[in-house]
Amino acid sequence: MPFGIRSTREARIKRFIRRHFGVRPARLVYYLEAFRHSSSLGCQKEGLPSNERLEFLGDSVLDMIVVEMLFRQFPNGDEGEMTQMKARLVSREALNLLGEEIGIEHLLDAQTGKASVHASLRGNAMEAVVGAVFLDRGFRRTRRGVLKLFKRFDMKNRLQATVDFKSKLHEWGQKRKRKVQFNVVREFKRDGEHLYEMQVLVGGKVMGTSDGPSKKSAEQSAARVACRHIFGDD
Repeated sequence: MPFGIRSTREARIKRFIRRHFGVRPARLVYYLEAFRHSSSLGCQKEGLPSNERLEFLGDSVLDMIVVEMLFRQFPNGDEGEMTQMKARLVSREALNLLGEEIGIEHLLDAQTGKASVHASLRGNAMEAVVGAVFLDRGFRRTRRGVLKLFKRFDMKNRLQATVDFKSKLHEWGQKRKRKVQFNVVREFKRDGEHLYEMQVLVGGKVMGTSDGPSKKSAEQSAARVACRHIFGDD
């Protein structure tokens, strides 16, 4: 890889880690490895290590972070319930979703093509990056970064929800032949965090408005408000 391209990529990785994990990379080699899929030219032609070992490490680090969080948050929590919550938070679905939210595929060194990045590659890369942050900056800073990510994208509430309010609203509208439409009202920042305000209309009438760190989460929140009006749900 030409020096100019390599230095630009390294700068993008540094910005990405600072923005989403709140740490300044000290040993960039870990992060380059974390974003290197086994299909990359670096692995295939240069014999460089893929991110699979860091995936393995990051998986265990994530488990520890979430277990400790739940242990402290629910001092009287039932072991079975906490096990289920942990499973949801570190599930492939959760990590794929989180990877999509922060756009991790844009830095992946893979020969799959950006348009065809499989969802699981995002989740695998998330684990690898967590492993890289752990090796570079230690457990405390990794924990802080991961928990901020979970809070920023409301992962606990989104994954613990038993009802998909958006789907429920669409199904209700289809049965009654009433159009359900979501519109972005505005994009704004609150306490330095980028947010979307979303409005849901049913049959042309505003039924709910809410905001969130992504369009998807804002739609789900607005749909929840609408369902509360229609069904009395919470």
